[in-house]
This record gives sequence, structure tokens and C-alpha cells, in this order.
Amino acid sequence: MITNITLENFKCFRHVSINPKLLTVLIGPNGTGKSSVLQALLLLKQSVASRGINHQGEFVNLRERDELAANFSAESLIRFDLTGEANSRTIRYSAAFHPNLSPVFGSNSLDSLDSLLEFQPVLNLLSFVPAVRGLVKPFYALGHRYEEHLSTQSGIDAYQNQLATNLGYSRGLEGSLSELLQKVTGTGLRVEPVPPQSVVVKSLSAAGPVNIVTEGFGTNSLIQLLLELISAKRDSTVLIEEPEIHLHPKAQADLAEVMADVAKEEGKQIIMTTHSEHIAGRLLTLVAENRLTPSELAIYSFEKNEDTGACRADEIGITELGQTSGGLTGFFDTNVAEMDRYVEALQNRS
Repeated sequence: MITNITLENFKCFRHVSINPKLLTVLIGPNGTGKSSVLQALLLLKQSVASRGINHQGEFVNLRERDELAANFSAESLIRFDLTGEANSRTIRYSAAFHPNLSPVFGSNSLDSLDSLLEFQPVLNLLSFVPAVRGLVKPFYALGHRYEEHLSTQSGIDAYQNQLATNLGYSRGLEGSLSELLQKVTGTGLRVEPVPPQSVVVKSLSAAGPVNIVTEGFGTNSLIQLLLELISAKRDSTVLIEEPEIHLHPKAQADLAEVMADVAKEEGKQIIMTTHSEHIAGRLLTLVAENRLTPSELAIYSFEKNEDTGACRADEIGITELGQTSGGLTGFFDTNVAEMDRYVEALQNRS
């Protein structure tokens, strides 16, 4: 599991430090750097295979190297500091790079690549669920093999084909996946082979099995998320972009509970970005119910300085009663402001 992420002069950050827990929630307005924290980890994961920092790869693909470097100083360096645990030992990675990504130093030797490879056991346990996900065709050709990382597929068609193929080769997980979907949307899942070499994914409801593409997109969008989560190894870290996409508010809250249960029962770390107060609210309720502890849940609030363009992240304190210090900026207070505006509108009409 990853226990610290520190970035300097990376994208919109001059400096940011995150201490992930079992469940880590990154909140804040659009464009404040939440996804950039996930991209930093994915950048390092793809760089291990390239044996050097690689800005154009399977997870992060930027056209220009300088898109990675915050332009706050002509002399700025990109710096990564990570701490993680794998095989019951603590591993640290620290390296600095010029904006052209030439190495300056690494923690374990003068060669930052050696340091990165030392961190490889933690990166190998890293998986990613992007915001764009789901199936749109009534059936898919079954591919040759299961691929661990769906997001490495080039193009949306290849990604969807591989997702269907992974489902076809994961029949042993079908029951667990269907059970979790039932808890969130009330709809189960069935994967059926179609001769000679195709696969069909169906949803299961009270009305009977129907093709997944004829259902609402909520259940569809959950398939990859839950498949990645239950197929991840113990001590893995699963990065999730906006798990709430296409879900009703109640389903968003129920998904938060499902993710928390899987994380606790199976020892899997989740780091997610979200705009859902229903997800954050349910996790805080689980703390109040003593099903989560403050040591298992971290919430970081992100914001951007509009004058300088610099982003920052601050951890929100959580009590044993599931209360937060200072509230969740931009979440529940938005509901209060909307109600005030609505009441004022009614008064103006009377």
C-alpha cells in the first residue's frame, strides 16, 4: 500500500503531500489537481517498463514533456517522493528531474532509475479505473487472453473489447461481481459465451436477463470498477476516477459502502477522486457507526489559486463521530445555498 505521495513542481503543484489511508477521498472543484495526483503514480508505473521516466505511455500520454512540469520557476525540478509497503517491508522512492526529465538524483543511488525499480513491487500492485468506462455493443468478440490493465488499451473500442474479454475469462468472479452490483443498483450480472468466439454481458433484474446495453448506464459503468476492485490482490492500491458517474444519489452512497467493505475485508487500498457528497457522506456515516475509523479514512480538499494557477491540497480532520473540521468545502454548503436561493425566489413571487 502507498503511505505517502509528495510532489514538487508537478503539473499545477508547487508542493503537495498526501498520506493515503485505507480509503482516501480527493475532493474539490474541477481543475484543482485531483487527477494529477493519480497521474503521477501512473506515470511512475508506466516508467518502470520503460526503464526511465516516460511521459508518453500506456497510462499517461502527454505530447510535451513540459506539460508535466509546473512553470513556477525556470530552475524548477520535478520531484517525486513516495513511501509504500510491499511484502511487509517499507519501500521509499525519491527522485528529482529537470523539466526535460533527465535525472538529477535518486534516493538509493545516484541513478534515479535504480530507485524507481526498487519501488516496483508497490507499483505492480497499482490498478486504475478511468472515468470513461462501460460497454456499448450488444456482444463482443472474445479476445485471446485476460489483460490485467484495461486502461492500457489504445482507443475506446479496444478498451471495451478487452473489458468484455476479461469478463469472459473471469467467470469465477461473476457471482461476487453480480452480488456487489445488486447491492448498489439492485441489478445483477450474467456473462454468457456465444459460439463460436463471442461474449454477451447481461443484467439481471426482476424482469429477467436483458443485454447490458439496453439497461440504464449506471450498472454498466460499475462493471469495470467492481471487477478491478475484487480481482486486485491483497495490499493492492486501486485508483478510481469519479466512481459516482451515472449513478443515482442513493446508489452513490451504497457504492461507497460497498467499496469500504471490500477495502476492509480484503485489505485493498482505494484512492478516489469524487464530486459526490453522497459518497463522502456515507463514508463519514460509516465512521460514526464505528465500521470505519478515522485512521482508515482520509479526505483531502483541493483548490487552485486563480492568480498564480498553483494548486494545493489540505487534509480534512475526521473525528470518531464522523464529523469533519471545517466541513467539506463546496459540498453540503452548496445545498444550503441552493435552498436559500429557492426560498428567496418563493418570497419574491409572493
